[in-house]
Amino acid sequence: MSKELNKILRVLEELRKIDPEMQLQMAATLILVANKQGITMKELSKTLGISQASCSRNVAALSKWHRLNKPGHDLVYASEDPGERRRKIVFLTSKGEQVAETLCSLISANDY
Repeated sequence: MSKELNKILRVLEELRKIDPEMQLQMAATLILVANKQGITMKELSKTLGISQASCSRNVAALSKWHRLNKPGHDLVYASEDPGERRRKIVFLTSKGEQVAETLCSLISANDY
């Protein structure tokens, strides 16, 4: 297997440590928020090509509290945009920043 594919596999394994059943939509949501903190929910759904309802579900699952008051992963949080109260903007939590750093280090590692 190529070094690049091994790195992708390690990233997926790291994400499975968070949630063994994490779907690609949720992983993509996390990575996009990490890459562009302060992204709006509308931008997230448009960039990922998913409905706003799916986007909200993924953000909720990645947040501290999932729907129906289930504990979430506490990797992101959404807050009201001060300039437009109807708009939600999404950021990483400190735990989410640690996960993003780990993923980046897996990708940038020099494997020989």
